[in-house]
Amino acid sequence: MHVTFVHLLYGLILLVAGLGCGLVNTLASSGSAISLPVLLMFGLSPLDANATNRLSVMFGSLMALRTFQTKAEVDWRAGLKMAIPATLGSVVGVLAAERLPGRSMALVITAAVMLALLLLVTKMKKVLERPTLGAAGITTAGMFALLGVGFWLGFIVLDGATYLLLILILMFHYDLVRANALKALLAVATTLVPILMFAGHGSILWTQGLVMSAGSVAGGYIGARLTMHERAKVWIFRILVAVLILEIVHLGVQYAAPYIRPLHLH
Repeated sequence: MHVTFVHLLYGLILLVAGLGCGLVNTLASSGSAISLPVLLMFGLSPLDANATNRLSVMFGSLMALRTFQTKAEVDWRAGLKMAIPATLGSVVGVLAAERLPGRSMALVITAAVMLALLLLVTKMKKVLERPTLGAAGITTAGMFALLGVGFWLGFIVLDGATYLLLILILMFHYDLVRANALKALLAVATTLVPILMFAGHGSILWTQGLVMSAGSVAGGYIGARLTMHERAKVWIFRILVAVLILEIVHLGVQYAAPYIRPLHLH
């Protein structure tokens, strides 16, 4: 009875974390700042958590992409071209992640969450608040930038959607709604290939990943519908700042714990 309750609670937490991941990723970015630390909290190694987290990102992005498509907001021709450098970069990123020691990956995750917060309170806030300038379309500089972002998405995913959104708005000149639609398409492309690569090496815990993905699908659907709401970007910014601050504290304590505990033994 006790084991059943624990399992149900475990599943509920994963479901809620997936919901938050899908919702936040669709409305803005940084959804993995919610789901990735939760997986680490439940004892997954940094590599397994990094790999398993891709499932919720992909399924949430698929639902968001489907919802955007029903509103005819997806620029498929441009998006498929953008997916080429982004996906190539993600392959290299996965190879780098698999070769990084576990403790180093944990430190990278903590640093990435801190960087996500920094971007949100500086560049990202300004981008979301100002109107888009220039005609939307493919640029050479933007394609090279996608290669680098693709590497990051393959390497860790966390906050990669932020970089995608910045490139789509600043370098390709898409408005927020169409940029979010293309971001969903690129997120699918840059998580599908890494999932196949990580799965081939047995790094994905499918039960935890699929439970979290169920929540992410719901979050992606809700997020895509809320994107049109006038106050959506304001509230998602506030929520993300609060979430990221909490995650930085949690990850910092988790990373420092091995150094602190021995001091109490003497």
